[in-house]
Amino acid sequence: MQLQTPVQLTQVPPKPTCNPNSIFTGTDCQDRINLYNQAVQQRTREELQLYVSRQKELASSQATAPLQQQIADLNKLVSDQQGQIKKLGDQIQADATAALQQTQAASTASLQAQSAAHTHGIQQGAGIGVGASLILFVLVVGIKKMVSVFAVTKKPQANAASA
Repeated sequence: MQLQTPVQLTQVPPKPTCNPNSIFTGTDCQDRINLYNQAVQQRTREELQLYVSRQKELASSQATAPLQQQIADLNKLVSDQQGQIKKLGDQIQADATAALQQTQAASTASLQAQSAAHTHGIQQGAGIGVGASLILFVLVVGIKKMVSVFAVTKKPQANAASA
């Protein structure tokens, strides 16, 4: 609704009490009656115009009330949907953060497993190397003992050159 400012209506002077047909009052009385009648007609037109304006405003507000209610309902719907969009955006952000953390955890676990496998491989390789070295040492020692049992004797050589 519009803010209404007070309307200044035409002032109606008091109704003349003189008689225009009297010889004593004459045209002065007729002029006062004419001014009074004009003021009453002007005031009536102004009041009628105010009445029509108020009726127009009332009809306009009654016609726009359902539309204003629809606008209010749509604004509420938009507000609710924006809240849902924000909530879903926050949920997506939280899910993405959780997925990133899981990916990082899986990557860390993979690196740890790879490091453990590498360490295990080194330990296994070292064990095999030590075992192979021990077997080789035992073989060498065993072969030396077997060879020492069979002693090679040297033939005395004739000292032909010394005689």
